[in-house]
Amino acid sequence: MNDHDSRFKDELIQFCEEENPVTDKTIPEGDYWKVLVVDDERDIHVMTQFAVEDYRYQGKPLQLFNAYSVAEAKTYLRQHLDIAVLLLDVVMETDDAGLLLIKYIREELQNRFVRIVLRTGQPGYAPEKEVIIQYDINDYKNKTELSYSKLFTTITANLRAYSDMMVLESYRQRLEDKVLERTQELQQKNSELLQLMESLQQLNREKTEFLRLAAQDIQNPLSSIQELSVLIQRTVESLSRQELLNFVHIIEVSSQRMVGLIKDLLDMNAIESGNLRLAVGIFDFQSSLPFLKEDYLELAREKNIQLDFQFPDEACRLMVNKSATLQVLDNLVSNAIKYSPSSKCVAIRISKREGFMRCEIEDEGPGLSEEDRILLFGKFMRLTPNPIGNDKNKTGLGLFIVKKLVEAMNGHIWCESELGKGATFIVELPLAV
Repeated sequence: MNDHDSRFKDELIQFCEEENPVTDKTIPEGDYWKVLVVDDERDIHVMTQFAVEDYRYQGKPLQLFNAYSVAEAKTYLRQHLDIAVLLLDVVMETDDAGLLLIKYIREELQNRFVRIVLRTGQPGYAPEKEVIIQYDINDYKNKTELSYSKLFTTITANLRAYSDMMVLESYRQRLEDKVLERTQELQQKNSELLQLMESLQQLNREKTEFLRLAAQDIQNPLSSIQELSVLIQRTVESLSRQELLNFVHIIEVSSQRMVGLIKDLLDMNAIESGNLRLAVGIFDFQSSLPFLKEDYLELAREKNIQLDFQFPDEACRLMVNKSATLQVLDNLVSNAIKYSPSSKCVAIRISKREGFMRCEIEDEGPGLSEEDRILLFGKFMRLTPNPIGNDKNKTGLGLFIVKKLVEAMNGHIWCESELGKGATFIVELPLAV
């Protein structure tokens, strides 16, 4: 190439005005850089289009958008938030139209990424330095300066800056997402720790309450055992056989009460720690009924309570834990007798229905209020009704343990009662196939 050709390349190429304005060059949607040309002179659009015809940066071509007014430019900018470079004429509808558009971009659209290159065709016109800084203008060129090579350099420099900003923004967003994710994880962990702390505090309160109640309930039988032991030692030679047997019976009953309290504590601890594991198997409930009846009859005779047994004649085989089943029935029947006035009746009805053995234990005691029914199977619940006779309320764990045992055997338990009309406890346990 000679000197004449080289000089020609650096000169501004001018084109004759076409009948129709330049339209956007269509590139299939994909990987490209978006460049918006805003100028009220058609020749500038044509020249820019020609200059970047085969331009590529980082392997990606350009997609040019052409706007001939500020209003058109605003539409493009609202629709395409990923425009990388804006080639903007300063003077269009007004002398400061370009500057007002930049203010709109930076302040209203809050778009800090698009690289803005101001271009003017009026020699000697240039915005003040303060204006360039205030409006975040990235470059300023006279149109006569933008030869092919300089336009190439300008676009490349601004695309490089835009690309670097996008990489940093991507890192920032990923870091922000990580921080948000980590913050949410920490908040979740903190919430779980707070819940755990509350659970531990509640457990500590419950254990403290249990120990308080257990100490109260153990004190009386332990005092009785102590006093009777001393009395027997002092008067053993003068006591008759019957008197001695009576004292021994009182010591036995007091010891049983303390053993029951300790058993409740151990059962509750197994339940709360998740160590309640019941091995289930086939239990021939029908064959155990005569022995159960005898045990309950003896308990009822002490209070002159009549027991009404209604058992099925056919075999009744359960898929349960035998020991837990007997513990559940013993608790419910003894409670029914305990809370029934003397000379009343306790009905125990056993039936089969839909894969379950149903046991209904109905008493003629004081019944339960709605408030008591809500609290019935909770821990340490001492309800409004009091045992009748010499029976003393224990720790309030009995029905809590009963419910957990029944549920551990895939059964169901509930209570139907009205205040002043007695209570019926209903237990359903699965039949063996």
